[in-house]
Amino acid sequence: MESLIKQQTSNNIVTQKALWLLIAIAINALELAIPRLPFLPWLKPGFANVITILWIIKFGFKDALLYTALRIWISGFYFGFSLFTFLLSLGGGFLSTMIMSLLWITLGKRRFAGTVGIAVVGALFHNIGQLGVVYFMMAQNIRLFAQVPFMLGAAVVFGSITGLLVPYVAKIFGDDQYSLNPAVSLSFVDHRQNIILSHKIIVTLTFLVSISLVFIADFWILSISAVVFSLIGWTLNPKKPSVLIYPMKFYILFLFIGCMHLFFSYGTRIETLPFITYEGLSAFVRQSLRLWCWLQAAHIFKRFHFHELFFGMLHRLFPDKSSTLEAGMIALRHFPQIVKNVKLKEKTSITKLLFNPRTTVAIFVGEMKQVIADIIVTGYDKTEALSAESYTA
Repeated sequence: MESLIKQQTSNNIVTQKALWLLIAIAINALELAIPRLPFLPWLKPGFANVITILWIIKFGFKDALLYTALRIWISGFYFGFSLFTFLLSLGGGFLSTMIMSLLWITLGKRRFAGTVGIAVVGALFHNIGQLGVVYFMMAQNIRLFAQVPFMLGAAVVFGSITGLLVPYVAKIFGDDQYSLNPAVSLSFVDHRQNIILSHKIIVTLTFLVSISLVFIADFWILSISAVVFSLIGWTLNPKKPSVLIYPMKFYILFLFIGCMHLFFSYGTRIETLPFITYEGLSAFVRQSLRLWCWLQAAHIFKRFHFHELFFGMLHRLFPDKSSTLEAGMIALRHFPQIVKNVKLKEKTSITKLLFNPRTTVAIFVGEMKQVIADIIVTGYDKTEALSAESYTA
């Protein structure tokens, strides 16, 4: 009997973590519909930090780091994976989670800091972490740090809203206990032994070559690299010639590079374009070629199962966190259904999110909680069923 109770408790924890993880991914999906600014392409509200703070409080620092990695991993491969965007999210997410965990352990538990203060500091360090990645991989322009005042302002505004949301969302979650349907459950399997050695080598080499581009300044080498990466992407997807221009999907990043290098650089001015220098134009072209390579590398990572390698690495780094890893696998299986549900709410929710974020997010979390619980506990998507019924009618 005791072992059965322990098994049920473990099952409940796994299901609860999967539900929280999927809600965070749903919030990410909703925020992606908000238009980006070319000068601040990574700026977004970051309301998913509500779940991060709750995770830190309930499951602790180490588990929260693993949760952050899983959320970024799952979201990244659905919403448009690339080495740059992946490292950008990891840089901001890890730094933010570590700082918020430290604040909670040192001040939060002693009631010297509340969820608003923790969320504001977390939002600021998330932006700083992303800025560091951008500086190292893309801009390498000291003027990039002129964005810090904007980031501080955004951190105060969005962090305050996020912090105020934490108690509301905690009440929505309550003490619900879910027992996962065995037919829907996914037992954790260590994928490390199943990854083909050649795949490991290809993924590792792709990663190393991609990082090495940061240190290459020769125009012709970067141009040849961009062509080679594009041709490899097309070879891996021969029925999709659009793969050749896949990076244009991330045009906002190229606009950002243009803003940083074309308008914020010293050197010899171009006569017909007095605000632009030859040095800035050269830097813009080289950095655009690097970004093109990183975006095209996504096809190699997908084809040779980078996600399995990454998951195996997480298992190695967090060997005692099997419940969170299993929750990640459950979330990976069901998140496409969740994203479909989010898209149904997207048009009506975005306007409300911009003008009344606190109420909108609270209502959104409450609705998504029920949808996700139905899907991961019973395997039945009521929203999809209702859509099918209305279509038939």
